[in-house]
Amino acid sequence: MDSSLQSSPAAGTTGRVFVTGGTGFVGGAIRRELQGRPLRLLVRDRARHAALAGSDVEIVEGDVTKPDTLARAMDGCEAVVHLVAIIAEEGTTTFDGVIRAGTVNVVAAAKRAGVRRFLHMSAMGTHHNPHYGYYEAKWQAEQAVRGAGIPWTIFRPSVIFGAGDEFVTTLAALVRLAPVIPVVGSGKSKFQPVAVGEVAEAYARALDNPTTVGQMYELGGGQTYAYEAMLDVIAAELGKRKRKVHIPVGVMMPIVKLSKPLPKALRPPVTEEQLKMLALDNASENSATADLIGRPPMRLEDGIAYVRDGS
Repeated sequence: MDSSLQSSPAAGTTGRVFVTGGTGFVGGAIRRELQGRPLRLLVRDRARHAALAGSDVEIVEGDVTKPDTLARAMDGCEAVVHLVAIIAEEGTTTFDGVIRAGTVNVVAAAKRAGVRRFLHMSAMGTHHNPHYGYYEAKWQAEQAVRGAGIPWTIFRPSVIFGAGDEFVTTLAALVRLAPVIPVVGSGKSKFQPVAVGEVAEAYARALDNPTTVGQMYELGGGQTYAYEAMLDVIAAELGKRKRKVHIPVGVMMPIVKLSKPLPKALRPPVTEEQLKMLALDNASENSATADLIGRPPMRLEDGIAYVRDGS
């Protein structure tokens, strides 16, 4: 947690909240948690998401990578919740272009609009190291937020689980369909999966609590697991008992690289960047989840019944 406080607003946020990424997995949970508050959602296709509009929800069309589309988008908003990111690069869509430059664009638009609060989604493990393109872009984005002069709060969650996630659902598909359970790497890297609903609660509490200004919060769930143990939890939920086989990262990496031109459905369910990141722990001894939501956070095994839907 970062203790370098800025001057905080006098009270919690009561005005309109501008949300980027509000139609995604985490964004949907935050949108539901903020139900009843005035929201403005940034979407790339207004017609596709028109059904989300309502008495408290405005829809504006724009793209964080195109600053001209953000010029007036935040006018009249008191706070910004910035969630847009990517977990894999595709063609010209890069970590730097979406995560770093996109955040720079959103911050600039927020300053022009006179926004008074900026809540930013980063990632646990973020650090300054160009070898890890995802973490480097997240770190650069954090610097843009911290230097904007807008009272900020930054969240660094571990992997987020819940119905509709990509991480746990992908692992569950592997456990369900593969004749053996592949464990890429040593299987010893640590993870602290956090429930999507609890991440959403943390955002809502931060909007209401001005003492969260100037703070960096790591968000982890109720238990830390080695990667291999996490696979065991998923297998137990699915009622599967299969042998596990370890695959060295050095063996998997060329397979992932060679599969890039194939349709997504035919590629391994992991990217080059994710393979590199498997060497790093994704857990924290300083998780703030319990303090923010007011109770112990959920363990993975207590919140993944949804993986059985594909059984």
